[in-house]
Amino acid sequence: MGLKIRALLAAGVVAACLAGAATASATPVVCASGCFFNSIQAAINAAQPGATITIGPGSYDENVVVDKPLTLKGARVTTVIYPATSAPVCSPGSLCGGAASNIVLVQADNVTITNLRLEGNNPALTSGVVRNGADIDARNGIITNHAVGHFNNLTVSKVKVSDVYLRGIYASSERTFNFNHDTVENVMGEEASIAMFNFGGSGSMANNKVISANDAISANWSTGTQFVSNQISKSGSAVHTDNNGGSGGSADLIKGNSVKECAVNGYGIFVFAPYVSATVEANKVSGCAVGLAAYGGAVPGQGPTFTGNTVNGTGASTTNNAGTYGAYLSTDQLGFEYGDLSATLTGNSIGHFNTGVFVTQSTPTPGQPAGGQATVSASGNSITNDGTGADGDTGTTVNAQNNWWGCAQGPNMGGHCNTAVGTVAFTPWLTAKP
Repeated sequence: MGLKIRALLAAGVVAACLAGAATASATPVVCASGCFFNSIQAAINAAQPGATITIGPGSYDENVVVDKPLTLKGARVTTVIYPATSAPVCSPGSLCGGAASNIVLVQADNVTITNLRLEGNNPALTSGVVRNGADIDARNGIITNHAVGHFNNLTVSKVKVSDVYLRGIYASSERTFNFNHDTVENVMGEEASIAMFNFGGSGSMANNKVISANDAISANWSTGTQFVSNQISKSGSAVHTDNNGGSGGSADLIKGNSVKECAVNGYGIFVFAPYVSATVEANKVSGCAVGLAAYGGAVPGQGPTFTGNTVNGTGASTTNNAGTYGAYLSTDQLGFEYGDLSATLTGNSIGHFNTGVFVTQSTPTPGQPAGGQATVSASGNSITNDGTGADGDTGTTVNAQNNWWGCAQGPNMGGHCNTAVGTVAFTPWLTAKP
């Protein structure tokens, strides 16, 4: 750091010191060394609600707790926070009763975190938990403290989170949030690891990038989430919403996301057990074993609309003998019984899968709940270059008129024509690609 820059930084510290952080406009300044506040936590403790804490370039070994409305603002990737303690594996839950190592724990409304890098692998610590070559020390990157309350208006913007075990950025306290222009990578501690997650709240996850996560971007019991223009690669599942509307609120929107290079048997975008009808629109999915999916609804008649999506199975990695699916639509709730499935597909391009569209419902067994009714409407789609174009299992209802099957003659005509089998009603069909 040059002499002039040091002098400017020192002047900022003096101003903060003289102000004593006495008003909301006071701006405590943190730098790696030689400053009035030499830790982020000290600056937080001294600040009044509403202050902006500017964190200079450098490395900070801290488990930060934000317990008042504040803005933490760094100098982008040159401001790095490492966890001061190593506790990636613990129980119960994400916070482990306070035992988890969280890089930033938020327990206040109106907190903004921006222009920072959070690195969960502290070179000074050793956990022995290695994922993708990184020894993981942090269980969570940024997480709200749902054990002590519900916190509104968490904003995380232009933050990079790497090498954490369970949650990268997590709005866990059933309130509002905005995650935008963030990057999260290597969140693969266990099957339940999620890079960006909303539980029970409403908000937006937009223009983010996720690389190498077991579960990239998702919400559970959402009261209205917009998943917009995110980029996801090398992950087990890219974007999904579960139980949307079960606690009230509005239907989720999954729009304009780009998904590629899924992990083995990976999923692109899916909707699970909805109470309201989400919209899945204009997404691009390639290299995933399952491009789009919907699982049994919680309320009859409620289910997703898939419109204008492009899904391409080329390059999908799978060890599943059942192969790959452009759209997998089922009454199954993945171990949580079954529910009626309602789904609509319009204007999608689905190609290069073992099965383009597969509709299935579980057959009830004695003493078990009914398997649910699967009802799918599909029109204006291009279903081409698949092993089987569309397949409806026994008992399902698949209204698939006015789709393009790869040739003017319609399905089941050989050559470039895709097939339509089972309960799929395909007449009339489109004679030109939409």
